[in-house]
Amino acid sequence: MKTDLSVIIPVYNVESYIRECLDSIVNQTIGIENIEIIIVNDKTPDNSMDIVMEYAEKYPSFKIINNEVNQGLGESRNIGLKHVTSDYVTFVDSDDFISLNAYEDALNKINEFDVDLLIYSWETYDGNDVVQTNNIHHQCYRENMLIEDINNFPKLFFLTSAWNKIYHKSLFPLLKYSKGFYEDNCVTCNVLLNAKRIFYSKDSTYYYRKNMDSITEKISKDNVIDLCNVISQLYEFNNDNVNLLTINFINDVIFWIYYYDWAICDEIYFVEKLQKSSKNIRQSDIEKFVDFFPYWNFYKEDILNLHNYDAETFLAKYKYFNHFSKVETFANLYVDTGNGFNEDEKIEITYSPKKNNNKLIFDLSKFKITENLRFDPLEGEFIKAKINNVKVLEANSNNPVTDDYQYFLTLDPFFILDAEFDDKLMIDFDLDFLTNEELANFFHQKEISIIEKNNIINEFNQNNKKGRFNFFK
Repeated sequence: MKTDLSVIIPVYNVESYIRECLDSIVNQTIGIENIEIIIVNDKTPDNSMDIVMEYAEKYPSFKIINNEVNQGLGESRNIGLKHVTSDYVTFVDSDDFISLNAYEDALNKINEFDVDLLIYSWETYDGNDVVQTNNIHHQCYRENMLIEDINNFPKLFFLTSAWNKIYHKSLFPLLKYSKGFYEDNCVTCNVLLNAKRIFYSKDSTYYYRKNMDSITEKISKDNVIDLCNVISQLYEFNNDNVNLLTINFINDVIFWIYYYDWAICDEIYFVEKLQKSSKNIRQSDIEKFVDFFPYWNFYKEDILNLHNYDAETFLAKYKYFNHFSKVETFANLYVDTGNGFNEDEKIEITYSPKKNNNKLIFDLSKFKITENLRFDPLEGEFIKAKINNVKVLEANSNNPVTDDYQYFLTLDPFFILDAEFDDKLMIDFDLDFLTNEELANFFHQKEISIIEKNNIINEFNQNNKKGRFNFFK
């Protein structure tokens, strides 16, 4: 029997999550009989396949493909594609899940608008509740949209994951995933450029599990090679689409340098590799990028100078130390009214930071419903801060919110606050910039902890290792 949609699910080491994933698919409102589920067993060493077989015995829609050796996520997707019989295909990672209406709503929109690619919204899931992505600037669109000219919707090039999309069979030949980390970026860009009609839907949701055991949460030296190769391919790929793909390239450079939690030794190696791909970036490319993302204007000099210094000096000069030129002296209060945190629903106040008792008053009377509040005291500097008068639920700090001060080793620090308030909210907070000495100590500690997390501590001889950033001491 021909089904409406094929779903490819590579399975590897997910026995704790696979049941939630499969339940979200077999209970789709479209009906399991209309879905072909292709399970690719990537030589999983745990009991994941025992759970899968429970479903396969109950539902005839299941196909089981067994890899003789572990192939990785990208190649397992390629193998699954060879067994698709439907006109449309989608991917689900086996530790994630989807909203129960996802496929019915998506296929209805595909038929109504005659599109060959549908993209739906996604949320990050931490195992307890839906959580917002740390960098809200990466938000894309929040309304249903038919897209016939990709040049009018450049932010789609930042939605490069394979799993929040449904592809028509005309696009199947483009779905050739590489082995290694970050395998879907170039494939998705190619698909976006070749799709004739695209629909973006806010009515279906993919839930991406933020799992610290995932390969995407553990970057080692081997992963750095994969990442640099893909970013380089993307830049080489942009000859015919200079504006859009160069913007994506610059975005990737900024994200992986400034917003990812690296081991210092891997970070230096990454910058060294990346410098080889960045020499052709022009001032006009940077200006085009800033047109789309004005809140990242202060990275212009960094990107243009990426290849003018050795990697260690570049990181010291532009990321870790003497970073005052990037300080944005305004605070933002983002208000989640049910749409998540986004740039459209925020209040911005310009102020002069001081060490103690900064008091900012935000008028919230125009917001009828408030689910969460996110307070960003400033951007572009490593700080320590504390909120004196409002309950803090969480923060992206490097220490617990129960400590006296929160220390932020990110250039986009934020607090999630208790949303109980009247029409006006006054936030009283203390703030100070971290000194170079504090930063040096933090990053030496960070290097050791991340290396331990990545299980390469035995390869690291702390006694013989050259000290980083010693020229600041």
